[in-house]
Amino acid sequence: MGHSLVKRLLLVALAVSSAACSTTRALRPVGEKKVQVGGSLGGPLFTNLGPPYPAPLFNVYGRYGLTDKLTLELGLNPTVVRAFGIEAGASYQLLKNDRFVPRVMIDGLLVFYVGLGGLTGQPRGSGTPFTAAPRLFQHLQGTAAWDVGPFTLYAGLNLFAQIERLIVLPTVLGGVEWRPVKSFGLQLEVKQMAFTQNQRFAVVEFLGPGNFGAFAVHLGVNVAPGAK
Repeated sequence: MGHSLVKRLLLVALAVSSAACSTTRALRPVGEKKVQVGGSLGGPLFTNLGPPYPAPLFNVYGRYGLTDKLTLELGLNPTVVRAFGIEAGASYQLLKNDRFVPRVMIDGLLVFYVGLGGLTGQPRGSGTPFTAAPRLFQHLQGTAAWDVGPFTLYAGLNLFAQIERLIVLPTVLGGVEWRPVKSFGLQLEVKQMAFTQNQRFAVVEFLGPGNFGAFAVHLGVNVAPGAK
């Protein structure tokens, strides 16, 4: 498969995976005046190259606690294709985890993507110039999480929107985080992304139920210095 086709596949995968492009980071508040940094790798599964592979989409982020319940968030999405994203927002704890009652978090983000090809001045294969094509997206996610020893089990619903185009794509997700120590965590998260989006005629052959959305797998790591 040619390099240009692989790039095309990743571009389409990026568009779909914008619905929830990283592991869930708002599993808990970080605490007042405390910080957390982390990253994740993975994306929707596609089969154009043979066996199912997750798109190699990368995200890094930082979180800062304004209060014990309110946390500010900033993230970067440096992709392997000619696009770059920056995101900013906040999360808030609505409920604390108490045995069978989950910790409930709500997380809102604004995500700005720009095409890096438009900054190079280089033409496309067709001869037309690349454009920056800036786009603003909105994310809203609710997550329920249960702490079980060193593990946190969680499930959530993510809504990805582009308000000016009246687009809203829902994603359901679930995962587990392992914290061998309070300051370090590893995550595995699975998703059914954009399950209302018909992918029948998509360039990318996504792996999902019927022709709708795509299954996704993400791995994540985070560090929270000073966590107790």
